[in-house]
Amino acid sequence: MTYEALIRDALAEANTDSTRVRAAFDAIFECCKTTGVPGSPEVAVDTALCTLRLSADDKDKVRQLCRWAIHVAPLGPLPLSPDAALALALRAHLSDGDD
Repeated sequence: MTYEALIRDALAEANTDSTRVRAAFDAIFECCKTTGVPGSPEVAVDTALCTLRLSADDKDKVRQLCRWAIHVAPLGPLPLSPDAALALALRAHLSDGDD
């Protein structure tokens, strides 16, 4: 899926909260994949966080989302609300400088 399609899913209030948060993480992961680093999603995320211009708090939230998406999703508790996860995805996209 494209970043845009994932953001649409994260915005869709008809989706479950879990689906919306997962879509937001997947949108963030699309930004992280530009590093081209092989390996696990955690490695790709950690590598990308070195270059993304995000606050330390936002970077921590991205790591929380990543752990949840890999090890817990679709179960709760959710690491962020759907709206907070969406806002984080939008900030990550803006911070990578890729449009």
